[in-house]
Amino acid sequence: MRPPYHGLIEMTIPIVTLRPKEDKRIASGHLWVFSNEIAGITGSPKTGDVVEVKSSKSISLGYGFYNPNTLIAVRIFTRNYVEPDETFFIDRIKKALSLRQGLFPNNFYRLVYGESDFLPGLIIDRFDSFFTVQILSAAMELRKSLIYRSIQALFTAEGIYERNESRTRELEGLPLSKSIVLGDEKDVVYDEEGVVYRIRPFQGQKTGFYFDQRLNRIMSRRFSGNVDALDLFCNDGGFALNLAFAGARSVVAVDSSSAAIENVRNNSELNSLNSIQVESIEVERFLSAASASGRTFDLVVSDPPSFTKNRKSVPAAKAGYRRLHQNILKVLSKGGILLTASCSHHIFRQTFEEIVAETAQEQGRSVQLLYRGGASPDHPILPAMPETEYLKFNAYRII
Repeated sequence: MRPPYHGLIEMTIPIVTLRPKEDKRIASGHLWVFSNEIAGITGSPKTGDVVEVKSSKSISLGYGFYNPNTLIAVRIFTRNYVEPDETFFIDRIKKALSLRQGLFPNNFYRLVYGESDFLPGLIIDRFDSFFTVQILSAAMELRKSLIYRSIQALFTAEGIYERNESRTRELEGLPLSKSIVLGDEKDVVYDEEGVVYRIRPFQGQKTGFYFDQRLNRIMSRRFSGNVDALDLFCNDGGFALNLAFAGARSVVAVDSSSAAIENVRNNSELNSLNSIQVESIEVERFLSAASASGRTFDLVVSDPPSFTKNRKSVPAAKAGYRRLHQNILKVLSKGGILLTASCSHHIFRQTFEEIVAETAQEQGRSVQLLYRGGASPDHPILPAMPETEYLKFNAYRII
């Protein structure tokens, strides 16, 4: 028996019934119901309302948040009914917290990673007593006061910053916004196993800091001994700082953003590292000039922004990754190390690896794959939901 919906007026929860054979993916653990998979709707749910999802044979598959205006029509958040009130949010955030506390010795991490923590459309990053919140679904937007109250109930929060600048919000019919919910704008200092960063959660890119590359940054230290290194798309200098910290002879950090380059300078000073040279220039222009002058590096890191946001742009993205790696290999010395990443979800790992291998072969180079990595474990993956995995990070030796 389905539970009642507890609103101002008690009513039956609307039912979304799937077309025949569309239930297999949901039953296996996927949490999105697409609009073209729906056979019919019983009731009159509005945007953000809770609905029950049923198979064509009337088998209950779970409960989710409904949005009639998007391709993702239902985001499932539970298999057995639970009211999404403040108690619900506190419980889900506490469960997410227990994972992170067991992984990291300090209080800097992605606290909530959307669907992977069964809070679809919600991202929370923690910077000790400061929190950035990114809301990517209409249902979470309607419940954001509950989210903020839950954070304050669980933590001694000095600051909560709303970072709703992602274009993904527009797909949900939501405006872009940025605001301070609690406290004042402040910087924080984060020690990542010996490398220190000054972070501005309210001003940094996306939600303030790239925690997803944490383990890959630390792993990069293994390749840093007595090398001349190049960090492309360096952002705040995460890889450059780790390479210099671990003994690289020299590091060049390249980014087109003058603000990012200034952050690299500041973080270099903070860590008393004087082997990092910064270049505020487009990566393609830098690589072209370096190749023309015969300049080479023993190690190159490439961590570009996403090349694609949808399937339609995959061919252009593949061409972009191929061109980028062609230019990188022109400046990578024989036997050099390539640390290369892709955060484009629609470029799958196999495709990415084929691009690197084929590009090297075209230039008469051989490739040894040394390491496969992904996002840090504060970005857990749901095996039944490939959309929760996006970051690929590989280490190669190019001969």
